[in-house]
Amino acid sequence: MNFKKYFSVWRQTTILSLESKLSRRFSSLIFILGKFIRFGFYIFSLIVILGKTDKIAGFNITQMINFFLIFNLFDLVGQFFFRGIYWLKGKIVSGTFDLTLLKPASPLFQTLITDTDLLDFPLLFMVVVMLIKQNLNISLINLLLFLLLFLVAFSIITSIHILIASLGVITTEVDNTIWIYRDLTLLARVPVDIYMDSVRAFLTFVLPIAVVFTFPAKALMGLLSWSWIFYSLIFALLFFIFALKVWRFALTKYSSASS
Repeated sequence: MNFKKYFSVWRQTTILSLESKLSRRFSSLIFILGKFIRFGFYIFSLIVILGKTDKIAGFNITQMINFFLIFNLFDLVGQFFFRGIYWLKGKIVSGTFDLTLLKPASPLFQTLITDTDLLDFPLLFMVVVMLIKQNLNISLINLLLFLLLFLVAFSIITSIHILIASLGVITTEVDNTIWIYRDLTLLARVPVDIYMDSVRAFLTFVLPIAVVFTFPAKALMGLLSWSWIFYSLIFALLFFIFALKVWRFALTKYSSASS
C-alpha cells in the first residue's frame, strides 16, 4: 500500500469536508456545543450519583470517570475517522459507488475514511486532556498496556465498520445498522461489570463492546488480567481478518447501477 498516496487523499478529502461544514458555521457551532453539553451533563450526573454512594459495582468516582472518558475517546475516534460510512447508502442507491470502485484507491478506504469529521476534534481533544490529567501518576506498564489495548480497540472498531459497510453493499441497509451499533455502545459508558452475567458475556464474546471500551480502561487502571489482554489481541486479529473476508465477499455481490 502506498501510504503517502493514501495520506494525501485523506488530507485533501478532510480539507474539503471541513470547508463544506464551515460554510454552515452556525449549524456546525450548534453541533459542537451540543456535544459538549451532553458530555458535561453526563459527567455531572456521575458526580451526583457517586455523591450519594461510595462506589458503583466496586468502582469509585475517579475510576467511573475514567471509564466514561475512555468510552468517549473511542466513540469519538470511530466517528472522527469513519464518518464516510454514513454516506454509503446514498452512493449505492445513486450509482456513484461505481465510481468509487473505478478509482485507483481501495474502495474500502474511500468508503470509511474519506469524510473525516473535524467537528468532533474539539471534544476529542478535551477528552484526551482530561484523561491525561486524571492519570498523571499511572505506572509505565499500565500506560503501555493501555496503548496496546488502544490499538486493539481501534482495530475492532474498524472491523465493525467494515462489516457494516459490507452489509450496506449487499443490502443498501447502512443507517439503521450503524445506529444500532451506536446505541449498543452506550452500554459501555459504564463498566460492563455492572450488568448480569449473560449481558456481560454477550458484550465480551459476541459484540465486543467490552473489549473496545471497558478493557482499555481497566488496563489503564491496572485492573485487567493478562488472560484478558491475550484474549483481546487474538480476538482483534481474527475479527479483522473475518471483516476483510466479508468485505471481499460483499463486493462480489454488488450489482452495478449500470447493470
